[in-house]
Amino acid sequence: MMTPTTRRGQYRNEYLAALAATSSLVASVACAGWSSPAIPMLRGPDSPIPITADEGSWIVSLLSIGALFGPIACGLLVDRYGRWKVLMGSALPIVTGWVMIAFAQSIGVLYAARLLHGFGYGLAYSVTPIYLGEISSDAVRGSTGVLVTVMAKLAFLLQYSIGPYVGFRALAWISLAFPALFCVVFAWMPETPYYLLARGDDQAAASSLRWLRRDEAIISELGRMRKLVEHSKQTTSNPLGQLFAPTNRKSLLIILLLSLGMQLTGINAILGYSQTIFSRLALPLSAAELSIVLALVQLGSVMLPTFLVDRTGRRPLLLISTAGSFVGLTTCAVYFTLDNAGELSPEPGAAHGWIPFVAVLVFIVSFAVGLATVPFAILGEVFPKHIKAMANTVFAVITSAVVFSVVKLFQVISDGAGTYVSFWIFAGCTAVTGVLIYYIIPETKGQSFERIQEIMQRAIAGLLVLVSLLPTSQEAEIDCNSLRMGQFLCPDPSLRQIDPRTQQLYGCTKENKARVWCIAADGIVCSETKNASFTRELPCKWTNGYHFDTALLLSVFLGMFGADRFYLGYPALGLLKFCTLGFMFLGQLVDVILIATQVVGPADGSAYIIPYYGPVITVVRSDNWTYRLPQDNCFAVSLTTCLPSPARLSCACIDAIAIAVVRQFANRIYDALLAAIGHNWE
Repeated sequence: MMTPTTRRGQYRNEYLAALAATSSLVASVACAGWSSPAIPMLRGPDSPIPITADEGSWIVSLLSIGALFGPIACGLLVDRYGRWKVLMGSALPIVTGWVMIAFAQSIGVLYAARLLHGFGYGLAYSVTPIYLGEISSDAVRGSTGVLVTVMAKLAFLLQYSIGPYVGFRALAWISLAFPALFCVVFAWMPETPYYLLARGDDQAAASSLRWLRRDEAIISELGRMRKLVEHSKQTTSNPLGQLFAPTNRKSLLIILLLSLGMQLTGINAILGYSQTIFSRLALPLSAAELSIVLALVQLGSVMLPTFLVDRTGRRPLLLISTAGSFVGLTTCAVYFTLDNAGELSPEPGAAHGWIPFVAVLVFIVSFAVGLATVPFAILGEVFPKHIKAMANTVFAVITSAVVFSVVKLFQVISDGAGTYVSFWIFAGCTAVTGVLIYYIIPETKGQSFERIQEIMQRAIAGLLVLVSLLPTSQEAEIDCNSLRMGQFLCPDPSLRQIDPRTQQLYGCTKENKARVWCIAADGIVCSETKNASFTRELPCKWTNGYHFDTALLLSVFLGMFGADRFYLGYPALGLLKFCTLGFMFLGQLVDVILIATQVVGPADGSAYIIPYYGPVITVVRSDNWTYRLPQDNCFAVSLTTCLPSPARLSCACIDAIAIAVVRQFANRIYDALLAAIGHNWE
């Protein structure tokens, strides 16, 4: 996709709001990372609250149980009280939980604190994608969605790096600073325009959108938002039933695939038991140090999709991610299989000890590139507004349930059958996920909400894909670059692809071509994008900052001093006109004509910038190879067409022939004069 030329800092406020909103995930995910350094402290000899191994496992697991209720609360509250209030409210249970841990004297208080942490964790993870999806413009929605995972991995790194070096209660007080900082920063951010429109506050919605876009020209976008909101109000009854309606069937299939596919790779089990896994490797670094390295690599990896998701697209990143994850998991499975069979040397420091660690890093990097980040970007796009909250609730509940099951079963299977069995299961699930992504997930890069909803509502037979692994849509999948006139619209009218400053296509090059997004007719699926959108090169006029009105005004009022020629980049002619007073005003008059007819343009070969679309004159010349379409009127050159009968020639035909002859003669003289004058003056 081409990258539209945007003014400097156009998306600054959108990124600020996204960073402030996703800082809630630093506060909430820190609760998940807390158990890694805290459990060894609680089980150590100087524990403030001595616990058993079973009690420690419950401390870890209760977070997932509490997280089941956060999405439910989100679904009930987010459309009633707004995205901003619910997101701010997610900090309250987290703050309460940290205070309880800081003063805890019994295991029961820790259990209650972990349940509160889980509730806040699930609430923040549910409402944040909704907020991001509704404040972000089409061009940056993928990048802001990726911030969800970036902030989550930052929270893990902070807990892994701080926890081992401070006390149990000190860690709780330090962690309390994360939700406090979020509240201070997010308090200045606006509510989403979609929610404000749904509440009937058009003025506040316009103010919010104006601040986010940093632009006064928001009328068209606000109108599209209002249209979506009005459509949502007509279908607000029974959102759960709407979620399972046939028109949302493919979107529901996507949410199930992404939520299951993310967790069945075993990411949470591997991260949760990373020290246990690494303790079996005889390497120079300790298991704790290897875990910190893992967290650093993970944080660096999830930043890559922030810059790639709006350039590369969602589907390519997901497919690359599943392929790399499969390679890493399979390598670990093979290694632990051979180790379990006694085929590997048990000597400490053996070179093969680095193989599983590197394989885990490959898995972490690959997972972060797509599976860890892109699902949150897609989740904010594929559902209509009126059921988006319910969809996020379903996504979060499924994710929490699967996380709890995977983490618990990993230890059970590893203790009962061997670690290699768990890795083989993870590798197999990842392979299946990759196949399903290829057949099911559409490309939503650069698409407006309206266009995405059209794509989602076309493929109502999507659930059958889950069973047959084959696409069941009746749409024809072809190479859309071979479509003929009438089978597509180019550029796509639902996208803003005309630069308002130049009135030309975004990304117009010096070769006077621009690659734009087009839309195929209903029933056509493009093989390159798996939806109805495709790109095509269109002719355009390359501009380089020279305005037609400025050049013409300079020519009329200051042409005798050569100001027009200086402006257009002809300093020699400008100096000559300045010294001769525009050739005694004759040269000024000629230049006014040449600039007005756009025969003379900027010296660099660019076109004029004209403040309305399609004003540039295009000179069409004919030669001996030009085909003239025969016409059934007297303006044709052939005399026979004007003869009603062989014996009589009408006066109308005589006049028409005379006019045609004079016009042809005048056109030839005009072309010759323009060519001569333009050549001499340029």
